[in-house]
Amino acid sequence: MISLKGPQSVVETAYVVSSAHASRTQQQFPVAESQFDALRAGYQLMISDMQPVLRDVFEAAGEYPVAVIDGKEHEGLRNAFLKGIAEEASVDYDIFREQQVFGAEELAAKRRQITDALEVVGENWPEFRALYELLVPVLLYAPDGGLAGGTSSTVLGVLWLAPKEHWNSIDVQEFLLHEFIHHTLFLEERRFGFYRNMDLLMEDQYLTRSAIRKDRRPLDKVLHSIVVGTEVLLARQDNRIPGYADTVLSLHPQSDELRDGVAASLDEVFELPLEKLLQPRPIEILELCRKRLAEISA
Repeated sequence: MISLKGPQSVVETAYVVSSAHASRTQQQFPVAESQFDALRAGYQLMISDMQPVLRDVFEAAGEYPVAVIDGKEHEGLRNAFLKGIAEEASVDYDIFREQQVFGAEELAAKRRQITDALEVVGENWPEFRALYELLVPVLLYAPDGGLAGGTSSTVLGVLWLAPKEHWNSIDVQEFLLHEFIHHTLFLEERRFGFYRNMDLLMEDQYLTRSAIRKDRRPLDKVLHSIVVGTEVLLARQDNRIPGYADTVLSLHPQSDELRDGVAASLDEVFELPLEKLLQPRPIEILELCRKRLAEISA
Protein backbone atom coordinates (compact mmCIF):
# COMPACT_ATOMS: atom_id res chain seq x y z
CA MET A 1 0.00 0.00 0.00
CA ILE A 2 1.74 3.08 -1.25
CA SER A 3 0.54 5.65 1.31
CA LEU A 4 -0.34 3.34 4.20
CA LYS A 5 3.08 1.70 4.49
CA GLY A 6 5.19 3.51 1.91
CA PRO A 7 6.53 2.70 -1.59
CA GLN A 8 9.31 0.50 -0.22
CA SER A 9 6.73 -1.87 1.27
CA VAL A 10 5.16 -2.30 -2.19
CA VAL A 11 8.55 -3.02 -3.77
CA GLU A 12 9.41 -5.51 -1.03
CA THR A 13 6.17 -7.44 -1.46
CA ALA A 14 6.56 -7.53 -5.24
CA TYR A 15 10.11 -8.86 -4.84
CA VAL A 16 9.16 -11.51 -2.27
CA VAL A 17 6.24 -12.78 -4.35
CA SER A 18 8.17 -12.76 -7.64
CA SER A 19 11.30 -14.43 -6.23
CA ALA A 20 9.18 -17.05 -4.44
CA HIS A 21 7.50 -17.86 -7.76
CA ALA A 22 10.86 -18.26 -9.51
CA SER A 23 12.08 -20.58 -6.75
CA ARG A 24 8.87 -22.61 -6.68
CA THR A 25 8.95 -23.11 -10.46
CA GLN A 26 12.71 -23.83 -10.45
CA GLN A 27 13.55 -20.80 -12.57
CA GLN A 28 16.42 -18.40 -12.04
CA PHE A 29 15.36 -14.97 -10.84
CA PRO A 30 16.54 -12.48 -13.49
CA VAL A 31 19.76 -10.53 -13.08
CA ALA A 32 20.00 -6.98 -14.40
CA GLU A 33 22.12 -3.85 -14.09
CA SER A 34 19.83 -2.44 -11.39
CA GLN A 35 17.69 -4.06 -8.71
CA PHE A 36 14.63 -2.31 -10.13
CA ASP A 37 15.21 -3.76 -13.61
CA ALA A 38 15.75 -7.20 -12.09
CA LEU A 39 12.49 -6.91 -10.17
CA ARG A 40 10.66 -5.79 -13.30
CA ALA A 41 11.93 -8.85 -15.18
CA GLY A 42 11.15 -11.17 -12.27
CA TYR A 43 7.65 -9.78 -11.89
CA GLN A 44 6.96 -10.10 -15.61
CA LEU A 45 8.24 -13.68 -15.48
CA MET A 46 5.71 -14.46 -12.74
CA ILE A 47 2.68 -12.85 -14.35
CA SER A 48 3.57 -14.38 -17.73
CA ASP A 49 3.57 -17.81 -16.11
CA MET A 50 0.18 -17.00 -14.56
CA GLN A 51 -1.20 -15.88 -17.94
CA PRO A 52 0.95 -17.24 -20.80
CA VAL A 53 -0.72 -14.90 -23.28
CA LEU A 54 1.33 -12.12 -21.67
CA ARG A 55 4.57 -13.64 -22.98
CA ASP A 56 3.75 -12.49 -26.51
CA VAL A 57 2.77 -9.08 -25.17
CA PHE A 58 6.11 -8.58 -23.40
CA GLU A 59 8.14 -9.96 -26.31
CA ALA A 60 6.62 -7.30 -28.55
CA ALA A 61 6.91 -4.58 -25.90
CA GLY A 62 8.36 -1.17 -26.46
CA GLU A 63 7.99 1.70 -24.04
CA TYR A 64 5.40 1.69 -21.28
CA PRO A 65 2.58 0.83 -21.58
CA VAL A 66 3.53 -2.41 -23.28
CA ALA A 67 0.12 -3.09 -24.81
CA VAL A 68 -3.07 -1.32 -25.70
CA ILE A 69 -5.97 -3.06 -27.32
CA ASP A 70 -6.73 -2.10 -30.90
CA GLY A 71 -9.22 -4.18 -32.82
CA LYS A 72 -8.55 -7.90 -32.38
CA GLU A 73 -4.80 -7.56 -31.84
CA HIS A 74 -4.99 -8.46 -28.15
CA GLU A 75 -8.11 -10.61 -28.17
CA GLY A 76 -6.32 -13.43 -26.33
CA LEU A 77 -5.36 -11.09 -23.50
CA ARG A 78 -8.88 -9.70 -23.31
CA ASN A 79 -10.37 -13.20 -23.19
CA ALA A 80 -7.96 -14.19 -20.40
CA PHE A 81 -9.02 -11.14 -18.42
CA LEU A 82 -12.71 -11.84 -18.89
CA LYS A 83 -12.21 -15.44 -17.83
CA GLY A 84 -10.35 -14.31 -14.72
CA ILE A 85 -13.17 -11.96 -13.70
CA ALA A 86 -15.83 -14.61 -14.34
CA GLU A 87 -14.04 -17.16 -12.17
CA GLU A 88 -13.53 -14.92 -9.14
CA ALA A 89 -14.99 -16.65 -6.10
CA SER A 90 -16.94 -13.63 -4.87
CA VAL A 91 -17.79 -11.81 -8.09
CA ASP A 92 -21.13 -10.06 -7.53
CA TYR A 93 -21.66 -8.03 -10.65
CA ASP A 94 -22.28 -8.72 -14.32
CA ILE A 95 -19.95 -6.90 -16.68
CA PHE A 96 -18.38 -7.42 -20.09
CA ARG A 97 -21.61 -8.70 -21.58
CA GLU A 98 -20.47 -8.01 -25.12
CA GLN A 99 -16.91 -8.26 -26.34
CA GLN A 100 -16.63 -5.03 -28.27
CA VAL A 101 -13.80 -2.71 -29.20
CA PHE A 102 -13.56 1.06 -29.26
CA GLY A 103 -13.61 2.87 -32.57
CA ALA A 104 -10.40 4.63 -33.58
CA GLU A 105 -11.48 8.11 -32.42
CA GLU A 106 -12.94 6.86 -29.15
CA LEU A 107 -9.84 4.78 -28.43
CA ALA A 108 -7.58 7.76 -29.11
CA ALA A 109 -9.64 9.96 -26.77
CA LYS A 110 -9.53 7.44 -23.93
CA ARG A 111 -5.82 6.89 -24.36
CA ARG A 112 -5.30 10.65 -24.12
CA GLN A 113 -7.21 10.71 -20.84
CA ILE A 114 -4.94 8.06 -19.34
CA THR A 115 -1.70 9.37 -20.85
CA ASP A 116 -2.39 12.92 -19.65
CA ALA A 117 -3.23 11.69 -16.15
CA LEU A 118 -0.06 9.60 -15.98
CA GLU A 119 2.00 12.62 -16.98
CA VAL A 120 0.44 14.69 -14.19
CA VAL A 121 1.01 11.86 -11.72
CA GLY A 122 4.63 11.68 -12.83
CA GLU A 123 5.09 15.35 -12.01
CA ASN A 124 3.37 15.29 -8.61
CA TRP A 125 4.09 11.75 -7.45
CA PRO A 126 7.06 10.25 -9.32
CA GLU A 127 7.37 7.24 -6.97
CA PHE A 128 3.82 6.21 -7.75
CA ARG A 129 4.37 6.65 -11.49
CA ALA A 130 7.46 4.42 -11.35
CA LEU A 131 5.60 1.76 -9.38
CA TYR A 132 2.75 1.86 -11.88
CA GLU A 133 5.08 1.03 -14.74
CA LEU A 134 6.53 -1.79 -12.66
CA LEU A 135 3.36 -3.49 -11.41
CA VAL A 136 0.71 -2.52 -13.99
CA PRO A 137 2.62 -2.44 -17.27
CA VAL A 138 -0.22 -3.59 -19.54
CA LEU A 139 -3.07 -1.22 -20.35
CA LEU A 140 -6.00 -2.86 -22.10
CA TYR A 141 -8.62 -0.53 -23.60
CA ALA A 142 -12.08 -1.91 -24.36
CA PRO A 143 -15.76 -1.31 -23.46
CA ASP A 144 -16.77 -2.97 -20.23
CA GLY A 145 -20.54 -3.02 -19.97
CA GLY A 146 -20.92 0.34 -18.28
CA LEU A 147 -18.12 0.37 -15.69
CA ALA A 148 -14.81 2.18 -16.10
CA GLY A 149 -12.46 -0.80 -16.16
CA GLY A 150 -10.84 -2.86 -13.49
CA THR A 151 -8.26 -5.41 -12.42
CA SER A 152 -8.29 -9.12 -11.66
CA SER A 153 -6.24 -11.13 -9.17
CA THR A 154 -5.76 -13.84 -11.83
CA VAL A 155 -4.43 -11.43 -14.47
CA LEU A 156 -1.87 -9.43 -12.54
CA GLY A 157 -0.14 -6.61 -14.35
CA VAL A 158 -3.12 -5.76 -16.57
CA LEU A 159 -5.49 -2.82 -16.19
CA TRP A 160 -8.74 -2.88 -18.17
CA LEU A 161 -9.57 0.69 -19.21
CA ALA A 162 -12.77 2.40 -20.29
CA PRO A 163 -12.55 5.86 -18.64
CA LYS A 164 -15.73 7.94 -18.78
CA GLU A 165 -15.89 10.87 -21.18
CA HIS A 166 -17.08 13.26 -18.47
CA TRP A 167 -14.22 12.46 -16.09
CA ASN A 168 -11.80 15.25 -15.31
CA SER A 169 -8.08 14.75 -14.68
CA ILE A 170 -8.61 14.25 -10.93
CA ASP A 171 -11.09 11.44 -11.58
CA VAL A 172 -8.67 9.70 -13.94
CA GLN A 173 -5.73 10.03 -11.53
CA GLU A 174 -7.82 8.62 -8.68
CA PHE A 175 -9.01 5.79 -10.93
CA LEU A 176 -5.38 4.86 -11.59
CA LEU A 177 -4.64 4.96 -7.85
CA HIS A 178 -7.82 2.97 -7.10
CA GLU A 179 -6.83 0.11 -9.40
CA PHE A 180 -3.19 0.19 -8.32
CA ILE A 181 -4.25 -0.37 -4.71
CA HIS A 182 -6.21 -3.43 -5.80
CA HIS A 183 -2.96 -4.72 -7.34
CA THR A 184 -0.98 -4.16 -4.16
CA LEU A 185 -3.61 -6.08 -2.20
CA PHE A 186 -3.53 -8.95 -4.70
CA LEU A 187 0.22 -9.17 -4.15
CA GLU A 188 -0.13 -8.97 -0.37
CA GLU A 189 -2.66 -11.80 -0.57
CA ARG A 190 -0.24 -13.95 -2.57
CA ARG A 191 2.49 -13.26 -0.02
CA PHE A 192 0.60 -13.70 3.25
CA GLY A 193 -2.75 -15.31 2.52
CA PHE A 194 -5.90 -13.35 3.42
CA TYR A 195 -9.01 -15.50 3.77
CA ARG A 196 -9.58 -18.56 5.93
CA ASN A 197 -12.66 -19.79 4.06
CA MET A 198 -13.99 -18.03 0.94
CA ASP A 199 -17.30 -19.86 1.22
CA LEU A 200 -17.90 -18.26 4.61
CA LEU A 201 -17.39 -14.81 3.12
CA MET A 202 -20.35 -15.39 0.81
CA GLU A 203 -22.78 -16.01 3.66
CA ASP A 204 -25.32 -13.25 4.17
CA GLN A 205 -24.48 -12.86 7.86
CA TYR A 206 -20.94 -11.78 6.95
CA LEU A 207 -21.82 -9.28 4.23
CA THR A 208 -20.94 -5.72 5.20
CA ARG A 209 -21.17 -2.21 3.80
CA SER A 210 -18.76 -1.25 1.04
CA ALA A 211 -16.84 1.94 1.81
CA ILE A 212 -17.37 3.41 -1.67
CA ARG A 213 -20.36 1.66 -3.26
CA LYS A 214 -22.18 1.54 0.10
CA ASP A 215 -24.01 -1.69 -0.71
CA ARG A 216 -23.53 -4.94 1.22
CA ARG A 217 -20.77 -7.07 -0.26
CA PRO A 218 -18.52 -10.01 0.69
CA LEU A 219 -15.69 -9.21 3.08
CA ASP A 220 -12.92 -9.52 0.48
CA LYS A 221 -14.58 -6.78 -1.60
CA VAL A 222 -15.24 -4.62 1.46
CA LEU A 223 -11.63 -4.99 2.61
CA HIS A 224 -10.49 -3.71 -0.77
CA SER A 225 -12.95 -0.81 -0.64
CA ILE A 226 -11.72 0.25 2.81
CA VAL A 227 -8.08 0.23 1.74
CA VAL A 228 -8.81 2.02 -1.53
CA GLY A 229 -10.89 4.67 0.25
CA THR A 230 -8.19 5.21 2.86
CA GLU A 231 -5.45 5.46 0.23
CA VAL A 232 -7.44 8.03 -1.78
CA LEU A 233 -7.99 10.11 1.35
CA LEU A 234 -4.28 9.93 2.22
CA ALA A 235 -3.27 10.91 -1.32
CA ARG A 236 -5.57 13.91 -1.14
CA GLN A 237 -4.32 14.89 2.32
CA ASP A 238 -0.68 14.69 1.19
CA ASN A 239 -1.50 16.74 -1.94
CA ARG A 240 -0.40 13.88 -4.19
CA ILE A 241 -3.44 14.64 -6.37
CA PRO A 242 -3.75 18.43 -6.08
CA GLY A 243 -6.89 20.33 -6.99
CA TYR A 244 -9.45 17.81 -5.79
CA ALA A 245 -11.03 20.19 -3.26
CA ASP A 246 -11.99 22.71 -5.95
CA THR A 247 -13.21 20.14 -8.49
CA VAL A 248 -16.56 18.45 -8.98
CA LEU A 249 -15.70 14.74 -8.75
CA SER A 250 -17.49 11.87 -10.47
CA LEU A 251 -15.59 8.70 -9.50
CA HIS A 252 -15.13 9.04 -5.73
CA PRO A 253 -17.11 11.13 -3.23
CA GLN A 254 -15.73 14.31 -1.76
CA SER A 255 -13.46 13.73 1.23
CA ASP A 256 -16.01 14.17 4.04
CA GLU A 257 -18.41 11.68 2.46
CA LEU A 258 -15.62 9.26 1.57
CA ARG A 259 -14.20 9.40 5.10
CA ASP A 260 -17.65 8.71 6.55
CA GLY A 261 -18.07 5.76 4.18
CA VAL A 262 -14.74 4.22 5.16
CA ALA A 263 -15.48 4.74 8.86
CA ALA A 264 -18.90 3.10 8.56
CA SER A 265 -17.41 0.10 6.76
CA LEU A 266 -14.69 -0.27 9.36
CA ASP A 267 -17.25 -0.18 12.16
CA GLU A 268 -19.26 -2.97 10.55
CA VAL A 269 -16.22 -5.08 9.68
CA PHE A 270 -14.83 -4.96 13.21
CA GLU A 271 -18.15 -6.29 14.51
CA LEU A 272 -17.51 -9.52 12.58
CA PRO A 273 -15.57 -12.49 14.01
CA LEU A 274 -12.51 -11.52 11.98
CA GLU A 275 -10.23 -14.21 13.41
CA LYS A 276 -12.68 -16.76 11.99
CA LEU A 277 -12.76 -15.13 8.54
CA LEU A 278 -9.37 -13.52 7.96
CA GLN A 279 -5.70 -14.33 8.36
CA PRO A 280 -3.60 -12.00 10.57
CA ARG A 281 -2.24 -9.85 7.72
CA PRO A 282 -5.56 -8.41 6.46
CA ILE A 283 -6.63 -7.74 10.05
CA GLU A 284 -3.38 -5.81 10.51
CA ILE A 285 -4.15 -3.82 7.34
CA LEU A 286 -7.65 -3.00 8.58
CA GLU A 287 -6.23 -1.84 11.92
CA LEU A 288 -3.78 0.39 10.07
CA CYS A 289 -6.60 1.87 7.98
CA ARG A 290 -8.57 2.63 11.15
CA LYS A 291 -5.54 4.31 12.70
CA ARG A 292 -4.77 6.42 9.64
CA LEU A 293 -8.42 7.36 9.20
CA ALA A 294 -8.50 8.68 12.78
CA GLU A 295 -5.43 10.79 12.00
CA ILE A 296 -7.10 12.19 8.90
CA SER A 297 -10.25 13.01 10.85
CA ALA A 298 -8.19 14.73 13.53
